[in-house]
Amino acid sequence: MLRRRTRRIVLASTIALGLLLVAWDEAVRPVKGPHSELELKVLRDGELTVLFSPYFRTAGRCAGCHGHDPNGLASIDSQGRDVNVADDWRSTMMANSARDPFFRAKVRHEVMVNPEHQTAIENKCLSCHAPLGMHEEELLGHPPFTMAHLDTSRMGQDGVSCLSCHMQSQATAGTFFSGELQFDSARAYGPYDDDQINAGIMQSFVGFTPGLGTHITNSKVCAGCHTLITQTLDLDGNATGDEFVEQATYHEWLNSVYSGGASGANATHCNTCHMPRLNEPIILAAEYAFLQGLQPFGLHHLVGGNVHMLKLLKENRDTLHIPASAVQFDSTIT
Repeated sequence: MLRRRTRRIVLASTIALGLLLVAWDEAVRPVKGPHSELELKVLRDGELTVLFSPYFRTAGRCAGCHGHDPNGLASIDSQGRDVNVADDWRSTMMANSARDPFFRAKVRHEVMVNPEHQTAIENKCLSCHAPLGMHEEELLGHPPFTMAHLDTSRMGQDGVSCLSCHMQSQATAGTFFSGELQFDSARAYGPYDDDQINAGIMQSFVGFTPGLGTHITNSKVCAGCHTLITQTLDLDGNATGDEFVEQATYHEWLNSVYSGGASGANATHCNTCHMPRLNEPIILAAEYAFLQGLQPFGLHHLVGGNVHMLKLLKENRDTLHIPASAVQFDSTIT
């Protein structure tokens, strides 16, 4: 009896060990690049949503390389400061554009005034405040994306996420407005020449091909959302056939002295100020020690004058499910 029981224990232990080894083998097996599932869990910041969709990826997926480097090599400037884009972005108005309580209240008010146009109003607002969620549904041929969809859309809640800008079509940037964004499939544009980057890393990790996009350092990449022209209604809620310019930030810049005139020479672009440049080499991706630093490097501060709203977001970050710490908000506010 004792021998039989011992045999069972040994057999069960062997099976358990075998299952453990299989699980470990799966955990350390490289997936979509040099990293294993186990490494990815360590590298990614757990607070940011990691999500694939047919057309886009959330910022959490980008943070695997462009977030904090545990080895202290990537995204570190000459003064030893961590300048990784994921952590700088997450406490900005851009990152929280879909969670912004003032925006949500304004949309609700507009719908209360014109309830028969609820779908059109919400869809138009979300085309810029939740661009990846809204445009994903549009590209898939689904019904219009609304506030009801936003409540359960992790892609939409990512706000003005990485690919909202870096995937915009280079050929048409600066020619489309009012949230009617156009994207190049499977492309991710940046400010560096193709021969300066290792495209294979991003291709294996997220399935996109990176490359130079001159519009990324140009005000054109801001134009799609920062000019908003909407259709007007009369007091009875009927369309008048006219238009109203609600916001013309891009065109105001275009017609100002900062655009450099017709030649565009010596232009001061939107991101010249909102994304200050570091003129020193910065390694762009964590865990790739062989990469050379590139410059200039655009800090993803994305700040304006909206300190009041940033303070509200900071104070209510748990209620609003914001993946940013009080310290990160303090940095952005400062």
